[in-house]
Amino acid sequence: MHPWITDLGGGAFLQRYPDRFSDEELHGFLAAAEALLDDVPRPYGWVVDIGGVMRANAAQRKAIHAMGDRTADFARRYNAGTAVVAKGRIARGLVKTTYLLQKPPYPATVVSTVAEGQRWVREQLENFA
Repeated sequence: MHPWITDLGGGAFLQRYPDRFSDEELHGFLAAAEALLDDVPRPYGWVVDIGGVMRANAAQRKAIHAMGDRTADFARRYNAGTAVVAKGRIARGLVKTTYLLQKPPYPATVVSTVAEGQRWVREQLENFA
């Protein structure tokens, strides 16, 4: 497990981007998150606090997007849902706009708190078909 990921139990995971991170730190995280998919329960769900991503540079955002592309088929089959925690109105609006332009291959929502995200992900896991 990577320091940016917390196992919440029952197939739910919390992932928090730190306020600042280097390219090397990000690539280490992305490799660990991708490797975790070999051992993750099926179904699984994510609560993703994107606070630090708002400060990511273009190359970092591209690397995050590329990892999502590589794992999209797996996520389509096993991701019960991802709740993106965007604390500010502007951040929530950006994520919602991104989802309108490119719908994720799994259920997703945008929330303002980690607790709200955890509740939503647990509901998704309970109702996964």
